Amino acid sequence: MSDIVADLLRLSEDPNADPRSRRRQTMDRLVQALLAMANTEFGPEDAQSRSAIIHLTTIIRDMTGRIADADDATFSGIVREAAMLIRTLQRRQAEAARFTVH
Repeated sequence: MSDIVADLLRLSEDPNADPRSRRRQTMDRLVQALLAMANTEFGPEDAQSRSAIIHLTTIIRDMTGRIADADDATFSGIVREAAMLIRTLQRRQAEAARFTVH
């Protein structure tokens, strides 16, 4: 898997895009990354974790417009927290994979 966090923190491929568009792109990437993690990286024993991630993703998706319009400090804080969440989930899955017998 590519480094989701690096992709998330890179605001836009288009340097000419307006700040709100870049922010929306960032939030869309976040939603896509979290959904991908919820759908592929959790086993049946992690149903509660999957449900929590999907619930969080739904909230973020529904608030994307408001998050994109937030002041710089609020937006940066949300992105930092999301990046930490994704890194934590990746570490958790990597640790669980070490103990999984295939």
